[in-house]
Amino acid sequence: MTIPRQLPLGEVIGQKKAKAQPKPRPVSPGRPRRELDVEPLRDLRARGYGYKQIAGEHARETGEYVSRTTVRERLVSV
Repeated sequence: MTIPRQLPLGEVIGQKKAKAQPKPRPVSPGRPRRELDVEPLRDLRARGYGYKQIAGEHARETGEYVSRTTVRERLVSV
């Protein structure tokens, strides 16, 4: 003979207990975007240059490296 188990209030036979949800992770601000003037990039794009050529021209004019992906993101987002 088995002794019947007494259920806590609100629990029904055959129903599983709900697991506690994990806490959401804090949102990281990420890496800051590089300051980049978009006007010269637009002028080069108007001349028919591709993103890689725009990046090269920008590096020649300013002396700072910018990847073609960064150029594409800035021109598309604006």
